[in-house]
Amino acid sequence: MTQTVSQESKGPISAPRIAFVVSHTHWDREWYLTYHQFRTKLIHVVGQVLDLLERQSEFRHFLLDGQSIILEDYLEIHPEDAPRVRCQVVQGGLSVGPWYVLPDEFLVSGESTLRNLQLGHKIAEAYGGVQKVGYMPDSFGHIAQMPQILTGVGIDSFIYTRGNGDEIESLGYEYCWRAPDGSEVLAINQCGGYCNAGGLGHGEEWEVHTQRSIDLQLARERIRALFVEMGKLSRGDIYLLSNGGDHFPPQREFDSILAELRREFPTTLFTHASLTEYIGAVRRAGYAEMEYSGELLRGRHHFILSGVWSSRMYLKQWNDRAQTLLSSYVEPIAAYMHFCLGREYPRGLIEHSWRLLLQNHPHDSICGCSTDEVHRQMVPRFAGVVDTGEQVLRDALVYLTPTFARSQQDDIHTSICVLNPLPVCRTEVVERLLVLHPSGVDTTGLCLFDERGGRVPLEIVDTSYMDRFWGFDYRTELSGESQRRLFQANEDHFGSRIHKNDHASECRDRLVLIRFIARDLPPVGHRQYLLREDKDCETKQRRSKGVGAAADRVTVSGNSLENEHYRVSVHKNGTFDVLDKATRKTFLGLNRIEDTEDIGDEYDYSPCAYSETITSDECVGELRTIDEGFYGRIECEFDMSLPRSIGPNRSRRMADSVTCRVRVGVGLGSGSRVIEVESLVNNAAKDHRLRVEFPTGIMTDTVISDGHYYVNHRPIEQPVGSDWRQPPAGTYPQQDFTLVQDGRSGLAILNRGLPEIQAKRSGSGEVTLSLTLFRAVGWLSRDDFATRRCSGAGPHLPTPDAQCLREHRFEYAVLPFAGDYLASDVKGIAQRYRTPVLSVQGVEDQHVPGRPGLLQQTTSRTCISAIKQHDERDTLLVRVYNLTSETVEETLVFGRSIGGAWLTDLLEERGEELPAKSEDELVIVLGAHAIECVEVEFA
Repeated sequence: MTQTVSQESKGPISAPRIAFVVSHTHWDREWYLTYHQFRTKLIHVVGQVLDLLERQSEFRHFLLDGQSIILEDYLEIHPEDAPRVRCQVVQGGLSVGPWYVLPDEFLVSGESTLRNLQLGHKIAEAYGGVQKVGYMPDSFGHIAQMPQILTGVGIDSFIYTRGNGDEIESLGYEYCWRAPDGSEVLAINQCGGYCNAGGLGHGEEWEVHTQRSIDLQLARERIRALFVEMGKLSRGDIYLLSNGGDHFPPQREFDSILAELRREFPTTLFTHASLTEYIGAVRRAGYAEMEYSGELLRGRHHFILSGVWSSRMYLKQWNDRAQTLLSSYVEPIAAYMHFCLGREYPRGLIEHSWRLLLQNHPHDSICGCSTDEVHRQMVPRFAGVVDTGEQVLRDALVYLTPTFARSQQDDIHTSICVLNPLPVCRTEVVERLLVLHPSGVDTTGLCLFDERGGRVPLEIVDTSYMDRFWGFDYRTELSGESQRRLFQANEDHFGSRIHKNDHASECRDRLVLIRFIARDLPPVGHRQYLLREDKDCETKQRRSKGVGAAADRVTVSGNSLENEHYRVSVHKNGTFDVLDKATRKTFLGLNRIEDTEDIGDEYDYSPCAYSETITSDECVGELRTIDEGFYGRIECEFDMSLPRSIGPNRSRRMADSVTCRVRVGVGLGSGSRVIEVESLVNNAAKDHRLRVEFPTGIMTDTVISDGHYYVNHRPIEQPVGSDWRQPPAGTYPQQDFTLVQDGRSGLAILNRGLPEIQAKRSGSGEVTLSLTLFRAVGWLSRDDFATRRCSGAGPHLPTPDAQCLREHRFEYAVLPFAGDYLASDVKGIAQRYRTPVLSVQGVEDQHVPGRPGLLQQTTSRTCISAIKQHDERDTLLVRVYNLTSETVEETLVFGRSIGGAWLTDLLEERGEELPAKSEDELVIVLGAHAIECVEVEFA
């Protein structure tokens, strides 16, 4: 983070020259009440606003919280008011958008943030126009690239509450905020928050929802005190008075209050106006000259509430699965099927899924800081996104590889389709549970061939015979992992009907678990593999024995796994050691479980006065080899004894304990650069935080975390914040990975849906990374713990579901690397880990042969975040960003001839035309940390 001062500080201003009064409501769509309960209140609020705006009075404008979804929620109940709404938007009485919902920025992806803005614009424009102000009043911090995202959609301002550290004292409330690429917005920090002038004339906030009489003296005193406070840090004499608050109706007796303020402050021009008018006045005044670069993630004046990164972790995992499914699988695969194979692009289903997903992204929703019932209602939305997306993918793959042949006798000719959704060529180990008729194939002579007839390394892992059940089909499951889970569920419930011996029956299938190495999969494309019987085939039906060079295999010996990159030794307490063969560096004691009490709430973690930490050091479990061959896996299962909960006075943990079963699986694939970890924890304890530690042995002052169109470099030592409203908690948010490096080597921790991590230095300076698996708490908010200075952050409501008493499954991975993380392609490896290839089983008859893919990137110094059909035209839209602080040239290679190409803004509106380098290549020049969108029309 950097800042530069470009003008001298001014003294306090007792009363401003102009006071812009902006009436609004801050609408948490769901929080301490459910969406449906709050919408009942919304109907009354919007109805009152429309009535007031249609009268001739001082009340001339209302801000609908920057969220276009408010219009959807209101007009679904009162569609007859659409003309009234449109009229007020066009006339300037209502400000709508630019967002669809007000999200938490750190817990959703960069693509989700951008889609939120795009949908918010689309809805607002349909009702007369979008408010071009970057209004984010209550998000729990702000990402470094937000200025570039805002300017990319035509917004040059940013109004917010939370996020500043000590820099705000010299910046003032009005300054220039700069993104890593140099994009700038006029930033306005709301003194006292977004409700600093809300509920004027009332002594208590709750009174705004009643008919309590307005006290004009209270209104005068409130504004006088606010003027004094704003004068301390305002850089000029134009103030923003935010006349609203959480779920507030419009200000009662507004005309009388405004008249009283004008009498009390005769030198101040009070104007009831919009944020757009206020921003214009500040910009014309020209006093916001100081500059700041970097994310806003501190709690100097306002709570930052960083504990939400680990509250209700299951929601974060659902969200990661859903947004990854849409942006990394459904859209690129649908684009491939459309542009390369002529299939219809499922635009309606994709748009519906994004809309449904975004409805879970408001800060109180995705942050996990609402009531149990609110979060129960989120799960069906996530499930709707996942179910829709997976069915779209299943339909696409079954088209490529039909489940049945035209003639029954041809069903015996099995084809396996493997689809790579990423824009890079890759080689992967593929696992499938094949469904074969018992009398149809001799599995002892099975061989796998590619479409050119080349032998593919294959191993047969296991064979079972199972009664045929109606209602599911192993063949169309999208991965071997999902097949395994389905098989395990069937085995648990119908184990007596699954056999290892050949029981020939017309109603029984042979299930053959195989693995093979799929080499050089085309980027955003598919390849077919054909199963054949061959008497000369060397494949034997013995577990983990197959063809292929020794280098293709993972060696499993005792408690160790070894491939060409690493030797991994797994211990009986779930930890493991890694020898990186490239650097000869050994990492010891990785994956150590650490458990500490938590007397905080859904917003924040806090230890007890008498803290107690329990680790897995003394645990002794059972080690067993689960897989070997092309993929090796060792599991360790053990019990951890944890205190049942905190004690009744909340000062220490209880003496009596409960048993939490833990199963840790450590896996390593042929050729793989990542050591995969799956941890299952059956949580039976309350009021605690569970983390896994990774001692890196690396000495550095900086921790590097993947972010939003950007990789964040952050200091390990955080400010003390002794006089802050909320001191730093020590943790940081992350997206795909976090790492430390020293120039010679590094260690990265990759994750799937685990957004909180901490870097701690030992006395000798070596860094340990601590990845949070979950926090278990029982309250929405409390006001009796130290890390938030004994202040509440919301209603004091019990939330027993937030104790997360259930079995949890966590997926993460360890990536040792040599040298620098950019040169080692950590981001690309993380993408491949987080985006496994898809596969299905079908038949050869009418299967679609593999072909060159839709799109390939050629440098690892950029990242492609979106591959989709343009929302309005039959063209391809590719979004790419520069991972580095230097200018980078990216050559995009397409699977079809280019007819035309253009750069677009982030709303995907065409700009500069791009010349093609060749028939199928485009060169994109990206400045430091730039985000670029390319629209391509194929010939």
